[in-house]
Amino acid sequence: MSLRGKAEAISLFQIAFFRGLNLTKMVEKEVEIVNEVGLHIRPASMLVELANKFKSNVWIEKDGQEANGKSIMSILLLCAEKGSKINIKAEGADATETVEALVRVVKDRFGEE
Repeated sequence: MSLRGKAEAISLFQIAFFRGLNLTKMVEKEVEIVNEVGLHIRPASMLVELANKFKSNVWIEKDGQEANGKSIMSILLLCAEKGSKINIKAEGADATETVEALVRVVKDRFGEE
């Protein structure tokens, strides 16, 4: 095999190898709960519904306690009141979009006035 043939074979191997890897990224952002009643059932269900539209794994953390962002019960157990700071984390191919969408909903007060 010529030198060029070996280089092409290595390149094909590298492409196949990296396609097989799960190259995901972790994205996180802190946001303050600004709606009057905090993270009660309706806002929590909005977060879960939105999180489930994405492929990434989602976690919401408050004061060291981490909740599955795709589980309403898990989020409600955070007891996040108005003024609480939560950290929204996502890991996966669409992590950036996931975190941006969830942060936007929180900043928009979950549609409450």
